[in-house]
Amino acid sequence: MRGGVLGILVVAAFLSGCASGPAGNVALTDNVKPSGSRLVIYRSSSLGFAVMPNYAVDGRVIGGSQAAGFLSCDLPPGRHEVAVNNLPLSTNLFGQGSEKVSVDLRAGSTTYLSAQPQMGIITPGAVTLIQVTEGQGRADVANLHQNSVACGA
Repeated sequence: MRGGVLGILVVAAFLSGCASGPAGNVALTDNVKPSGSRLVIYRSSSLGFAVMPNYAVDGRVIGGSQAAGFLSCDLPPGRHEVAVNNLPLSTNLFGQGSEKVSVDLRAGSTTYLSAQPQMGIITPGAVTLIQVTEGQGRADVANLHQNSVACGA
């Protein structure tokens, strides 16, 4: 009996860390305004589901990283700095990507960043960012769920 209750609590804790908004194939159907641009940051892996650092654009926190989730921001075109606010002790010893990237958002288009958890041996995991093609990003995000965001143009 105790094991069953514990199991239910573990599953509930796991699911609470997952995004719960609309799926990407529904949420991203509207077109980007010709004078605007869109940034989509997504995390398709459930690896490190308990590691949920915030994302920041140009130094302002816009939302949190969640397994099987994405966030979308309509921003002015131009160069923007996107960062993951990992724990100070996090390291990226064996992974790829960076905790901070500069992206050039083009008018009328969408830029996709894949957030990838990197698990460390001694320290907590870090989430790194890798820019992917629009086709790859669109396919990856189609079945993920949207996180709430605090963007601003």
